[in-house]
Amino acid sequence: MEDLLPLYANMVHKYCPCEEDQFKKSCCKVLSKALFETEAFDLLPENNQKTVLNHLTEIAGTLLGLYYPYYDYVTEKTYINESDSCKYLIENDDYPTFFKNLCLNFQFPNGAKWFQYIQDDIRNHVHIKPFCYVVELLYYAQSQPEKELLTKQEIGYYVLNNLDVLQGRIPCSVVYDQIMSDRRNKVKREKLSGSRDWQHIKEQFNLLELANVVETDKTYIWLNKEETETVACFIKHKDDFIFDPYKYSLKTIAEQKIYLEDWKTAYGKFNRELLNVHTKFRDDIIIVGREDQKAHSGATKSSVDLGDEGEALVFRIEQERVRNYRERLVNKVLLLGKTKGLGYDISSIEADENPNRPEFARYIEVKATKRVTEPSFDSPTWMDSINITAKEWVAAEQYGDYYNIYRVYFTKTKTFVVRIQNPYKKAEEGQIEVYPTIYQMNFDASVIEKRYAE
Repeated sequence: MEDLLPLYANMVHKYCPCEEDQFKKSCCKVLSKALFETEAFDLLPENNQKTVLNHLTEIAGTLLGLYYPYYDYVTEKTYINESDSCKYLIENDDYPTFFKNLCLNFQFPNGAKWFQYIQDDIRNHVHIKPFCYVVELLYYAQSQPEKELLTKQEIGYYVLNNLDVLQGRIPCSVVYDQIMSDRRNKVKREKLSGSRDWQHIKEQFNLLELANVVETDKTYIWLNKEETETVACFIKHKDDFIFDPYKYSLKTIAEQKIYLEDWKTAYGKFNRELLNVHTKFRDDIIIVGREDQKAHSGATKSSVDLGDEGEALVFRIEQERVRNYRERLVNKVLLLGKTKGLGYDISSIEADENPNRPEFARYIEVKATKRVTEPSFDSPTWMDSINITAKEWVAAEQYGDYYNIYRVYFTKTKTFVVRIQNPYKKAEEGQIEVYPTIYQMNFDASVIEKRYAE
């Protein structure tokens, strides 16, 4: 899911706000190209069209909450808006926090199910934030003297498939005691597998993993010990619901439409408290393209700004690379990220990677991102997106082959660094897509139609 998230987010960011039909048409074109190597959505086989629409509506919209609809009663049209959580992801490149926010907002009943299931939840008085409840239960389990790990099946059966718990009436301590009692008494419960409910339960575990809140193996699930701030946040807000499904009658199509619009709007909100919750990873650094070379371990992402951490890491890598080539040249590597107006963060030299011109300058712009899983560079559908300022793009044109973007992927297991040389030329050749998101307009008095004064 993380590999396609940049595609989804930047697609939404590019086209929103937008009238609903135009949004669908534009996004289907983008997704068709990414998934099936053609922009001609209308010419795809029916099954492929369904796949594209599933990515757009069920994944990018319903599951990830990247956009929401808004009906304008003046124009009598539905428009699609970019959610706050999508804007956060675009601006910060922080995937774990994006998924933390998603999990923190999620609740039952919601607007992610078909209406027959939503109405069932309402009739059954379901009222729970499942991710928060699971986190609290795991915290309770790990706080007990025996420190027993709970299985995914136990969480699925005793929590996510248990109506009493889903109604919000059973504290997690009671659930834990029941699990332990059944273990002692060797009570066999029916194994959840293959069902629609079990599929959704596994998806919930996956989202908690992408949020870096839990860790799992084939059988067990437990809290990530590095995420104490997140755990406390989830427990604190376990009873803070973002949406009240019980105020809607849902008797008509119009009422159901309002319900969905309100849910999707609420689901896409970003919790500002998460800005103070920091994701921490630690492991080796892999320089892609030189897999036999590993830089020093110990890249820790904590309260330090992600961009600063990426710049510091690449600076150390460049120092090491140049030092290995020729010790006396290491002072040519300069960290300039705080100097405004340059269009790059680090000035280095070509060294071993350009034997004909080893002492020519290399200009490096660093773009860092944070995600739980390792990027699938070899996947045909893998892609990524970054934001480039006007000054950075001018520098890319000016320095040509000597301008490089170093993309840093801080992941849970490793930190990957990849290099893109001469992005300006690659854009001209159509290898990468670059489009403006902000325009500057300069004008003089001759274009002013009328002046208004109080």
